[in-house]
Amino acid sequence: MSLRQRDYILRMIEQLAAAIGRIAGLRRAGDLTEAHRVLRETADGLFGPMRDMLDRVDAAGAATLLGDHEKIGAYAALCAEHAAILELQGRGAQAAAERLRALELHLEAVRRAPEDSPRAREGARALLGQVDVTRLPERYRALAAALD
Repeated sequence: MSLRQRDYILRMIEQLAAAIGRIAGLRRAGDLTEAHRVLRETADGLFGPMRDMLDRVDAAGAATLLGDHEKIGAYAALCAEHAAILELQGRGAQAAAERLRALELHLEAVRRAPEDSPRAREGARALLGQVDVTRLPERYRALAAALD
């Protein structure tokens, strides 16, 4: 990876961290409409026109489109925030599906990350206790089990 690409990814991570902090703050304050708007705006800003396609394909397809484990982790983090918003809106089944998708994406990031990159593992570990891992596709179960 070139230095330029690495700088872009680091800027993306910084933007994502700031946006997730803002989204979480809005969510905690109960402003779910604004939290959802900021989430969509952030995703559109980070992923551009690819964003709609990412939402339509499975986790493996999204990971292939994104390529880099850091980008996959960023998308997974946004999916996890979306799940939290859905939960607070009383849309439990949709929240559970989105949380499962976020975990699958984090596991894709783990699979593609170098061994010395703990960020992908942290995201996946944070979701393990919130997801019924028996609902994970078989290809992700061994990865999930290795994180425990």
